[in-house]
Amino acid sequence: MSQPIVHGPAISTYVRSVRLALQEKGVAHELKEVDIVAGAHKQPPHTSRHPFGKVPAFEHDGSCFYESSAILRYIDEVFPGTALMPSTAKERALANQVMSIVDSYGYTPAVANIFIPRVLVPMLGGQTDMEKVESAKAPAALFVSELERLLGSSQFYGGSNVCLADLHAFPVLTYLAATPEGKAILESAPNLRNWMGRMAKRPSVQAVMPS
Repeated sequence: MSQPIVHGPAISTYVRSVRLALQEKGVAHELKEVDIVAGAHKQPPHTSRHPFGKVPAFEHDGSCFYESSAILRYIDEVFPGTALMPSTAKERALANQVMSIVDSYGYTPAVANIFIPRVLVPMLGGQTDMEKVESAKAPAALFVSELERLLGSSQFYGGSNVCLADLHAFPVLTYLAATPEGKAILESAPNLRNWMGRMAKRPSVQAVMPS
């Protein structure tokens, strides 16, 4: 079986989720950086792997995939090791629901509209669009409150074990927590903050997301 290749920037939340899953499975892989700041994700050769110009793209055994949730499920099913989805239908439904919430309702307010203008844009020499940040606070707070409710008193979204939902949500919440607005929002989510502490100690996170 060939070594998988992840195409995308190491800083991308979705690239990180894919790499976290590979680490949890103990699968060696190659990361091929795509310079999204320079727009390389919108140009060949990357658009031959991902026609919509997003990241990551994933190659393995002669096949190429895109869409992080599909890649994550492929990794869990194809590679040996600890299963990264729960064993019961109810638990799997919860995990799938959390992953969908991240994609549909979490990433845009937390990362695109708070973290990027608040942290990344100034790092690149630009100015923060505070109107965009302010408008994202309410949907980001709803995102956090719902993940707090769904986690409840469980250790992880897979119950006592890490699952794909944990790996999908953690990079997004890490970026949100790196902003003043995100820190304030997370003050009302003690279970989620404790979960983030547990996640941060995992070898997979320390390998993929160094401080």
